[in-house]
Amino acid sequence: MKLEKLGLTVIALSLAIGGGMPNMSYAMESKKQALIDVNYHIITPFWNSISDISPDISAEGTTVYSEVYVKAKSSSGSISGTMYLEKYTSSRWTTVTSWSLKGTGSAFASKSYRGTLGTEYRTRVVVTVDGERAEAISGTLGI
Repeated sequence: MKLEKLGLTVIALSLAIGGGMPNMSYAMESKKQALIDVNYHIITPFWNSISDISPDISAEGTTVYSEVYVKAKSSSGSISGTMYLEKYTSSRWTTVTSWSLKGTGSAFASKSYRGTLGTEYRTRVVVTVDGERAEAISGTLGI
């Protein structure tokens, strides 16, 4: 009994200080958490002219909805850009279609696209606000 307890303590101590086998479920959780963080804008860049860029993607059946909201820091800020719907194929992201985006102070675009089952999609936006260029990408969505 004392030997079993000692063996268990050594294994626990070994794992606690980084020895032993890697924890594969932690790596998977960490990757999933990173995707969640991107979707909820945990990391926010510092912009001079841009207050917010929020790309989003959702689906209902095989219809994919791509949306983006852009807000300038100034109510007279000039906004122009392109919203892209992209799909993951052959180990890379390719553009399926795109739409232009324009506004003053803020801009919103919402478009739909008939997707293909078994495909992953994302929304990407490239925008310029009062001369400041930025790019933002939504999380991924599989249908």
